[in-house]
Amino acid sequence: MLKLDLSARLLGCDGGLRSWSVLQHRVRSSLLAAEIAGAATLVRSIAYDRWWTVLVSVLLIAGALAAQRGRTWGVALAFASAMAFPVAWAIGIAPAWFCLVGIAGALPFVHLLPAFARFDRRATAFLAGLAATLGALGAVVWKNVALSVFVHVPLLRPSLEANHGLLIAALVGAGFFAARARIAGARNDARVRIGERVRVADPASFGSTELADATIEEEAEPPARRARLP
Repeated sequence: MLKLDLSARLLGCDGGLRSWSVLQHRVRSSLLAAEIAGAATLVRSIAYDRWWTVLVSVLLIAGALAAQRGRTWGVALAFASAMAFPVAWAIGIAPAWFCLVGIAGALPFVHLLPAFARFDRRATAFLAGLAATLGALGAVVWKNVALSVFVHVPLLRPSLEANHGLLIAALVGAGFFAARARIAGARNDARVRIGERVRVADPASFGSTELADATIEEEAEPPARRARLP
């Protein structure tokens, strides 16, 4: 379960546990979508030597994974990385489907944006602007330096044919086993929650406060002293 650093009350979910649970479900689902989109883009980028896209995809996945482990900064990192994808398409250095990757990566931040704004509106606006600016700036800078990088470092030039078959196979295999482990962990958590028993106090045990205090004091007394009591 996603456990953000901020509590439900601080995030403005005063409507009850149900609203907080719905928010958590939406954030978890969007983080999973961001991971899938980032992983698919990563595999494609490695295959065709798009190393700048590889870097941005790794940052997107890292942010989503950090958010899954309860780090709120991971949501911001995923959002900043996601902003680079549609901007790259807008300036003509990426295909149109990059916009879908950007949407998937931005969804966790979008879901949490109203809650963050209730907590601190100015800080949220600053964080959103900073993340979007950094993501867009990264795409613009890469467009301006890409040709120079390709000339000086030929190994970084993109290719028209798929390469690195062994590396891609290893990444796909690692992703498959990671997905299986996550599914198994989710099932175990569900079984633990279902199997938990709730202890209910016996109604007959609800007596007066004096009686309860006397019982506690008697149990805390040493055996020798209790033996001398009449």
